[in-house]
Amino acid sequence: MPGSDQLGLEERLRRLPAALAVEPAPGLLEGVARRGRRRRRLRRASAAAAVVALLAGALATRSAVLDHDASQVLDPGQVRDAPAARLARGHALALPADPVAERLPTAATAWTGRELVVWGGIGDDLVVHADGAAYDPRSERWRALPPAPQRQFLEEGNGSAVWTGQELLIWGGMTPVSGTRRVGSLRRGDGLAYDPATRSWRRLASPPRQLQPLARPATWTGRELLVVDADADHQLAGGGLRGGAYDPRTGRWRLLAASPRLSAGWLLDRTVLWAGTRLLVWSFWSRPTAASRATFNAELDGADLWAYDPAADHWTVLRSPSAQVRPLLARASLAWTGQEVLAVQHNSVIQPDRALFGGRYDPDRDRWTPIATPPRRVTFRSPTALVWTGAALVADGADAYDPAADRWWRLPAPSDWAWAGQGPLLRPAGGGVITVLQPAAR
Repeated sequence: MPGSDQLGLEERLRRLPAALAVEPAPGLLEGVARRGRRRRRLRRASAAAAVVALLAGALATRSAVLDHDASQVLDPGQVRDAPAARLARGHALALPADPVAERLPTAATAWTGRELVVWGGIGDDLVVHADGAAYDPRSERWRALPPAPQRQFLEEGNGSAVWTGQELLIWGGMTPVSGTRRVGSLRRGDGLAYDPATRSWRRLASPPRQLQPLARPATWTGRELLVVDADADHQLAGGGLRGGAYDPRTGRWRLLAASPRLSAGWLLDRTVLWAGTRLLVWSFWSRPTAASRATFNAELDGADLWAYDPAADHWTVLRSPSAQVRPLLARASLAWTGQEVLAVQHNSVIQPDRALFGGRYDPDRDRWTPIATPPRRVTFRSPTALVWTGAALVADGADAYDPAADRWWRLPAPSDWAWAGQGPLLRPAGGGVITVLQPAAR
């Protein structure tokens, strides 16, 4: 995550429109079209961008489908907890063709324990969809999903899909304004829920007025959909942050307790990371001069670290990261392993020649330990830039890191695998086909 004014600005320029009804940001249509062309080039062994999705399960396995004499059932549990070395020695398994594959980078995806669900997204024709499909690995067939009440697509930093154990919740995606089907004027989509047992959709209750502008990635705590506004606003000094939680059992929202405020300075950026039982929030700030305010070139002077406990609805101020750690965390993408934060520097358009680094960080002890140098920069500062699979860190869908051996492994080419829950790593393979990564047996 960025920690300077320039990098924070770079992040916001990549995001989709924040107003309720706006024209798409400059470059959005070109970016969608460019991704469409890239997906068509997958037929020549190229790869697509990352996709957001959640949760896992495990099913029985037969012989490989590439053998043509037998077929292999999708086994998400094989990726879950598979070491990086086994991921690197794995191979691509093609699922039966389905038209939803072309939408994979912008669609909502989830593993329900029985099916792989792919819904919504943007097609190569720039149409935003309200339908989808579910793949059953036991029958090795796709079935169509009923259309949802609204068309939506998810894009970096805007929108999340979470599996609760019963429903797929969609939050914060973008939808065309009323009466249109193609990408054009956009607004934030309404929250949606899909129940695969009844094959039915419902709209989530409207959030409180204070939360309605929020369209940021959400996390599932095991009980609630937790949503916070992590934006850095350069005109906002001493900023706390707004947040809310949605309980699908009661269908109600609640506002989070008031967060701490910046200890000093001018907010440059925020990094928010779900850490198993609490939400960790880093607020990076500066003490800008009049000149830096005028040129948007403020330097990082400090960082505040807060932790939110949803069970107690309580914020705790943790020890601020040390001067050594602050600049490292401020310009890194982060993932939580269950014990510590793994951080890898992202790729910066503004500072492309910056040295690579990676590290492990214990927020309670403020302990930073360098790790083996990543083989390449993480391209996107997004929730899917780094993914912890249970035993390996997957960076940008291209490389996997083994913390026990402190070693990076290259994933099978073509790379750009995307996490679909705590199970499969997916990517579009062209021709309406989705491939999954099958780790080596041992």
